[in-house]
Amino acid sequence: MIKNLPLLISILIIGVSTSTISMNGHLPTFFEWTLPIMSIILNATAVIGLSLHVFIYKPMKKAEDNLNGVIK
Repeated sequence: MIKNLPLLISILIIGVSTSTISMNGHLPTFFEWTLPIMSIILNATAVIGLSLHVFIYKPMKKAEDNLNGVIK
């Protein structure tokens, strides 16, 4: 899961950038609808992945390390 962390952070940055571009510019109609939809998908994917990393992976890893310390 750690290997995916830079990918998730870059997806979040791209999603926020896409959202900013779509809200601040005068764009053609195609991009006016495509960029917000793309930014929602990218941001949702990154937030779900980062939440899973922080709230599930890290506590499981900590519990596993504690268990290994008790067993040894």
